[in-house]
Amino acid sequence: MNHADLVTETHLLLDLVAQQTTAMADNVMTIDVAEYTDAARFETERTALFRNYPQFVGPSCLLPRGGDYFAFDDTGIPILVVRNQEGVLKAFVNACSHRGAPLNESACGQARRGRMLTCPYHGWSYDLDGRLLGIPSQDAFAGVDRETLGLRELQVEEKHGFIFVMPNPELRFDIDEVLGGIESRLAEAGLSDHHHLGTKKVDTAFNWKLNMDTFQEFYHFESLHPETIGQMAYSNLGTFHQYGRNHAMGSATLNISELNAIPEAQWEPRKYTSFVNYIFPNTVIFVVEDHFQTWRVYPVSHDQSVVYHSMYLPQAPTRDAELVEREQYFQLINDVAVTEDYTLVDKIHRGLNSGLPRQVIIGRNEPGVQNMHRQIASLT
Repeated sequence: MNHADLVTETHLLLDLVAQQTTAMADNVMTIDVAEYTDAARFETERTALFRNYPQFVGPSCLLPRGGDYFAFDDTGIPILVVRNQEGVLKAFVNACSHRGAPLNESACGQARRGRMLTCPYHGWSYDLDGRLLGIPSQDAFAGVDRETLGLRELQVEEKHGFIFVMPNPELRFDIDEVLGGIESRLAEAGLSDHHHLGTKKVDTAFNWKLNMDTFQEFYHFESLHPETIGQMAYSNLGTFHQYGRNHAMGSATLNISELNAIPEAQWEPRKYTSFVNYIFPNTVIFVVEDHFQTWRVYPVSHDQSVVYHSMYLPQAPTRDAELVEREQYFQLINDVAVTEDYTLVDKIHRGLNSGLPRQVIIGRNEPGVQNMHRQIASLT
């Protein structure tokens, strides 16, 4: 958001504080426990949402230079995204045309000499547009048509600092339709120019939607996080805005009312607000005063999931002490999620899997949770 939009959002939050309320959905929602526990439903979701729906890869600043690549296989199709030397993103099924080995040796890095992808198994090489360049022991592959053995291309789109890829090579998508306008909320968050501090992987032994539910409401702050987040932000208070299948929610710090005594022209809204931006189906972009984070959640099975938590800073730390401070904060946020949210969600998961029929109730004060489940249901 630009400054004017931030001021408008801050006024909305101040009004909610004054009224001691929060954004509300029209009705209470109930969903069957099978949405979290049914293995057949999980298979439907994995196909519809993670194979046949465009996936948020990351912000543009994840791949700032020509030759930078990023690889992941959590959708069930191994994917390699690379920026070529002209600055254009390309995406491929991450499988060598020879024996199917992945072309990367780490999740992200630089192509050889910034221009070549080389299979670590037998050394077959490709340029950054996916064309096969070299086959060691060429005479052993007489008659092989190299022109037909390039990497299989996937649709990848980059716009407004967002990178999306379609895992299914047979399908296409419209990035504007996928964004639904939420790019306006993140226009000045730094998606194109921030520094990627790092990514932490957390394996969780519960359904991926239980994982995502924790990000979609502020109702639990006071009860679950009384010594951490509950000391910084209002519980059960926030704005809600829908953008296509996505949504954005604003949260207020406990001292936001200080702004009532400050002329609006002197406001610094990002000191008093934070924002959760949900990118359907499995990503949250969390924007705070001086950085943003992404949380990407992928299903492994109907009762297992994996989380990738990344942090992005306005610029790379220039001093060792600053780097240590940033990394300690990054670890702290990750630890809060693991020790407070995920520890409880694991117990919820066990209860839901008890075999007892029941409904899960989602309140009017949880519009983000409602929207996520509504959008998932519409495609499955």
